[in-house]
Amino acid sequence: MVAPPKALVTVGIANLRAEPSETSELVDQAHLTEMLTVLGEWSDWRYVQGPDQYLGWIPADQIFEVPGSDNRAGTVAVLLADVHERESRASPVIERLPAGTRPPQIFKAVRADGTNAHPQWSQVPLRGERPRFGFLAVADTTRADEVASRYPTADDYLKTAESFIGVPYLWGGTTALGLDCSGFVQQVYRLNGVALPRDADQQAMLGRKVEKARAGDLMFFGTDSVTHVALATSASEFIHAPMKGGVVEHGRLGPERNLRGIRRYLPDPSAA
Repeated sequence: MVAPPKALVTVGIANLRAEPSETSELVDQAHLTEMLTVLGEWSDWRYVQGPDQYLGWIPADQIFEVPGSDNRAGTVAVLLADVHERESRASPVIERLPAGTRPPQIFKAVRADGTNAHPQWSQVPLRGERPRFGFLAVADTTRADEVASRYPTADDYLKTAESFIGVPYLWGGTTALGLDCSGFVQQVYRLNGVALPRDADQQAMLGRKVEKARAGDLMFFGTDSVTHVALATSASEFIHAPMKGGVVEHGRLGPERNLRGIRRYLPDPSAA
């Protein structure tokens, strides 16, 4: 995971451009005090994503990068973190939390020896028929200030995608318990600071069209419309959640696959 910098818009109306130039196409606008995610830079421009998920270039003097990071503990840093009934991995699992989750925690964390120095467990409030608490291993989490605060790269996407290899296909799934094709790429991007819509046809509307894929791009497939999406690992290879009964796996382009388009969501290397 990486945590790209955040920035506040400091002018009434800020134009987002397709390229880092005042003469480039206007693709969106951001408003005063809106929070943007900064994904890249080129000279006096920053490549950003706003709350509406659109991506574009904005002059650096129209935003204020928020210094530091949120120091709250407890972001889940494994694909699935078990919440146990007691402070022991041998105790029953009563809940499972997917990567990137930031559960509310009560910091009466304890070590196995009963002290609270360098705690091994933290209490997590859970709701159900009656409120109760579970125990989350600190080793399965990371503090926000321990997550790299920088622009995401294609390599970050690939490392995250590889961690999902073997996860079963599940229509509507978005966690390591099961994923569909768009849920898979959505989570890969989300864990590296970029927001994508839920469905493949919606994802195909963001970013920008490119003719040849490079690692980190998304490939979209279908006959009459977009029905499938995969994360490119090269110009002809990808990782995807294929179909019912399958698992997240590597694949490659072939005559049986109708590639409808390729989209890129990060700046090109020449402008990063």
